[in-house]
Amino acid sequence: MPEPREPLGLADAIRGAAIPSLAGMAYELSGLAWVLGGAAALTSLAALAGDPELVSDAVGSGVPIPGPLVATGLFLAALPLLLVCSRVGGGAARLSIAPDPERPTTLLRSWAEGKSVQTSAAAIWIQIFGMMACGTFVLLGPIVALTALVGPETLGPFGVVLSGLALVLTLAYAAELGALHQLALASLVRHDRGVGSAVLHGWRLMRARPEHMRRLAAAEFALRALILIAASFAGYLAGGPWGLAQLALLASLVGSVRCRAWSLIYPRLGGLSVSGGPRQA
Repeated sequence: MPEPREPLGLADAIRGAAIPSLAGMAYELSGLAWVLGGAAALTSLAALAGDPELVSDAVGSGVPIPGPLVATGLFLAALPLLLVCSRVGGGAARLSIAPDPERPTTLLRSWAEGKSVQTSAAAIWIQIFGMMACGTFVLLGPIVALTALVGPETLGPFGVVLSGLALVLTLAYAAELGALHQLALASLVRHDRGVGSAVLHGWRLMRARPEHMRRLAAAEFALRALILIAASFAGYLAGGPWGLAQLALLASLVGSVRCRAWSLIYPRLGGLSVSGGPRQA
């Protein structure tokens, strides 16, 4: 496999990206599979333990965990949004392969372009969601079970060390899954391949360049985490609607750039040449 070319600069990603962009916002929101997968696992652990605060304290996150009924309602309400974002995000990813300066990536163009990949993009989302949920359950479940069994006071500093280690491993796993999601989607929109093949191809690209991918995964995770933290902080200060508005605003500013960046990164990591692209109108 050829060595990756010169490092990708921010100017390369911004060039050809539409800012702000509703299509970019959809792409950004469609990349939250690992976030919701981890949240689903924590909610399940809270339901099994019977005490959301115990789970929050055990993993050392301090993040409030909703009850199972609230979490289920939120997930069902977000399901239509997931399908829309999968189609628009997939269309935006396809249009970013060869952006046309005369025709920016709009919501309508992305919606039309994403028709053929909507189901596959949603299936990749579900796969990443499931992988993150299972990984979180495996990595954090034991420390939650131990805390529930003997109590946080009994564990003392030993519990802090265990929870810190488990949380670091979970976040590292989340960063890898975030990068895998983007590479799998980039592969999907370029080639006529199945969902499993796209994910496997993305995983092979990651394994071929482990050090390069660690840096990319860390940058992907850090930027997405900053956006979520900023939205959460706005929601904490001004209320939930303002937090959602902050998330939408930041996603519309960053999503198109991220979409274009991964479109450029994919071939530089050794991805196959484009066998298809945006349809000509």
